[in-house]
Amino acid sequence: MTDAISTRAERFQISGKLSIGATGVLLCFAFALIYWPLWGTLAKLFISLTAAEGLASADPALAKKFIGVFAEGTFFWCAICAWIWQTLIFGNYGKYRFGTSQPMAGVWYTGVSVLCGIAGFLALVGLLGVWWTPFNLRILLAPRTLDELKIALEGWEASNFYVLPVIIAQIPFVSLFQKKPWAGNVAPPLDGVGLMATSTVVALIVWVALFVPSFFHLDMGGHRIVTQPLGSWPQVLAFCQGFIFWFLIPAEGGEGYPYKAITSRQPWMGLSGLAVALVCGGIVMPEFYAWLARSFQMNPGVNPYVTAASLELSLIVTMLCWHHLFDDYPGADLVPNIRLRVAIRAAIWLVLGTIFGFVWLDAYKLLPFAGNDLGLGIPMMGVLAGQFALLMVFLVFNTFFDKWPVARRKAG
Repeated sequence: MTDAISTRAERFQISGKLSIGATGVLLCFAFALIYWPLWGTLAKLFISLTAAEGLASADPALAKKFIGVFAEGTFFWCAICAWIWQTLIFGNYGKYRFGTSQPMAGVWYTGVSVLCGIAGFLALVGLLGVWWTPFNLRILLAPRTLDELKIALEGWEASNFYVLPVIIAQIPFVSLFQKKPWAGNVAPPLDGVGLMATSTVVALIVWVALFVPSFFHLDMGGHRIVTQPLGSWPQVLAFCQGFIFWFLIPAEGGEGYPYKAITSRQPWMGLSGLAVALVCGGIVMPEFYAWLARSFQMNPGVNPYVTAASLELSLIVTMLCWHHLFDDYPGADLVPNIRLRVAIRAAIWLVLGTIFGFVWLDAYKLLPFAGNDLGLGIPMMGVLAGQFALLMVFLVFNTFFDKWPVARRKAG
């Protein structure tokens, strides 16, 4: 994946990679404990003001859920979607526009991220909202009645999860297809424009096909005109997390493997990667983890596919953390054989990710960015989105802030 650190950051010794990575994990975790309560509080204050009439007409449970999906939506659009567009699609173009000094470069680009997320939301959801009532911006931001609040709730949920098509449909253009045919043929940022346009078309198709019917209850002439994709929403989530893990491998420490072992020519490498990721990640992996959850009574009372999705996501978080904070240790200087070092990294992801996954199933309830509102009534991200709330700190810390203040860039 595009990583500004790869060309600009200081190169560390092997021991330095581990110590800097471990320090970065602690620093990011500490920051996650602070930033989400602030984010959630600001989101709650904003929507409580603009949607006061609608919230007053709803029972406390429905009002709490509405505030929660709004806070979740601001994070999905302004943090996750925007980071993917900025870092992966456009290669952090313009990050050093006002200088290379940190933390100012990171602060500037974090501001750009928020603006990109808002712009993306307005361009996609705002345009649809001209004709689709659940996406109407007035309804979404200022519902005045109970009925409008219920419609807005469906609209927020459907629009929030545009984040998953962005992940599962746009990232593979980078991780599997290596930005072909745009990369190398068009100069930045025009290569990003071409890639963004192409991948957005695919993301929109996936969103309409898989995610809109997951939330909209549409009838025509008294007949239901949509069915629940894959059987249930938890199954969709488990499919997505398994698929994500497998298509990220070649770009997040896999150095093109395992799909480069099939072919390194595009688009065949990308297509073979998609096929393997769909089968191994989208079908086999969720069913395996759901079977484990049922067989060993893991996370009792919770849908086994939610547990499966959480365990899969823990592997993703670990893999991305190892890539961004530990610089894919061990490197070629320590293990020259590419297949061996990729195998070692995979073992690290699986062992540490599995441990983290099982710990997370209980620990998330204690964390103020996942399941503990600290008695303040702030929106919580839950067992799945809570991991994304932590993951995004890792990603921004590396790609926007160049690991500042743990690491310092060389001049130039």
